[in-house]
Amino acid sequence: MIVTVKEWRPAYYISERHRQTSLANDDSGNPYALLILNQPIRNKTVFSEVSRSARYVVCADGGANRLREISEEVETCIPNAICGDLDSVFDDVKDYYQREGAQIIKDPDQYSTDFTKCLTHISSLPDKTLRDKLGNTQSPPSKADGLDVAVIGGLGGRADQAFSQLHQLFAASQDLSLVRGNLYLITTESIIFVLEKGLNRIYTPVSSDLLGENVGIVPLGRPSLITTRGLEWDVTDWATEFGGRVSTSNHIKSEIVEIETSERVVFTVELALKP
Repeated sequence: MIVTVKEWRPAYYISERHRQTSLANDDSGNPYALLILNQPIRNKTVFSEVSRSARYVVCADGGANRLREISEEVETCIPNAICGDLDSVFDDVKDYYQREGAQIIKDPDQYSTDFTKCLTHISSLPDKTLRDKLGNTQSPPSKADGLDVAVIGGLGGRADQAFSQLHQLFAASQDLSLVRGNLYLITTESIIFVLEKGLNRIYTPVSSDLLGENVGIVPLGRPSLITTRGLEWDVTDWATEFGGRVSTSNHIKSEIVEIETSERVVFTVELALKP
């Protein structure tokens, strides 16, 4: 019996050095786009690393303000697009990036969020557009491989906005019309993604000083049974649900962590790169 394994490489997105090592070993993740939400960018070290190799950059409305805010402190990029209902982006910021070549995409739909609008835009990009952005020497991702999306945003501030971001991450990660590859939410101190049903293999190079040891497995949707390997407190067929037991503050003890789950669950891993 062939067991399908879903692989995750969170460290790939937060270190140029790690990406180059992975490429040399033919062990890289997918090409990725960067989505910047309208949240303060507090971990500028991580932002610089993530943005350096992004194949396409889109700001979710006021995310353009956040990008412009830090441009005097760290090297930043010109976004390929600013997308949303455009009720938050400052006029001078929008005009500046438009002069620099950014595409301005206004979508007034009030039944979808700027997060979703940006994912829709990224998923609609034809291969030719990605090739034009990269130059002829680099190949765009195939539709079979997909384009991963790294989302820069925080879970601080208003609680309803934090829950909204987690909801959108959970919903979008299973919608192939929105995301053709993997979807990662990168906050000030963590990387968050949604594990699929079945066996998940997570590459966790804690010895590289990129990831911290603390992890969590959160049953955001339905109750689940999980089995883990590579954590300090491994479990077998362990029932987890809100209102019951939830695995938080566990510790990575291996370069590879495996988690088998009966339902989709949220996985969080600590960043070693601090603000």
